[in-house]
Amino acid sequence: MRGDLPQPDRDRLSTLTALVILSYALIRIVVLPIFSVDLTFAGLIFEFEVDTRLIMLTLAAALTVAGADWLLRSHPALKSGDRTFEHWIVPGLTALAAGTILTRLPDGPAVWIGLAAGATLLMSVLLAEFLIHDPADPRHDLAAVALRTLAYLLLVGILFTMHAIDLRSVYRVPLSLAVVAVISWRLLQLPTSADGQALVFALIVGGISAQLVWALHYWPLPSFRFALIVGLFVYVSNGLMETLRAEEMSRARLIELASVALVGLTGILVFS
Repeated sequence: MRGDLPQPDRDRLSTLTALVILSYALIRIVVLPIFSVDLTFAGLIFEFEVDTRLIMLTLAAALTVAGADWLLRSHPALKSGDRTFEHWIVPGLTALAAGTILTRLPDGPAVWIGLAAGATLLMSVLLAEFLIHDPADPRHDLAAVALRTLAYLLLVGILFTMHAIDLRSVYRVPLSLAVVAVISWRLLQLPTSADGQALVFALIVGGISAQLVWALHYWPLPSFRFALIVGLFVYVSNGLMETLRAEEMSRARLIELASVALVGLTGILVFS
């Protein structure tokens, strides 16, 4: 990187990452009392359990969100009163998803490899969010591509985890709606800051994706294939929404999106 361009505070970045990784490690050491409650609504039984894992993962996500804001406050282009909320979403979800996966790894080398991979992923997301703040930064476009890639990898990882742990549909569907909607909202904001329309489109993508998740829940699909199918749908849907926002809809664009969907779905069904 050029020395005259804004750089993230390395001390803040390393401190934040170390604290989050420490919270992951403490899950295997600290034992807290378990609190559970069962609620019945409309004939459905909802079971909620607060344990060490949930508390520490929530702490990790909160640390990451606060740290993302703390890191961004060091950006010279950030003005007093500027909103930073959108920069919290992907880092916060990354901390939650990475921690959830890490807590399910068996003790041994897999844990150390997972911690290293989680730290690398988290630092990459935080760096991308920092660089993308200033549209005039020559690294902005590259950071946007990196953030999109990391966001879709994150989405697939979350969907995979929900399917792999056999999460009940009564939880999986609303969680999928929320995760897809917030990630889509963040990505739809990248080309423009007019977030009113982006929110509407993100909710549409989230709602339809939740219906797809509900339908696929009852199919005997491998977890990876399930995650890739829903991830592909979200990717194509966001592409369609970006085209509608830019008022650039054309037959060629529709053919392009349909081709991506067809080729992607074929590849998923053949190779996964």
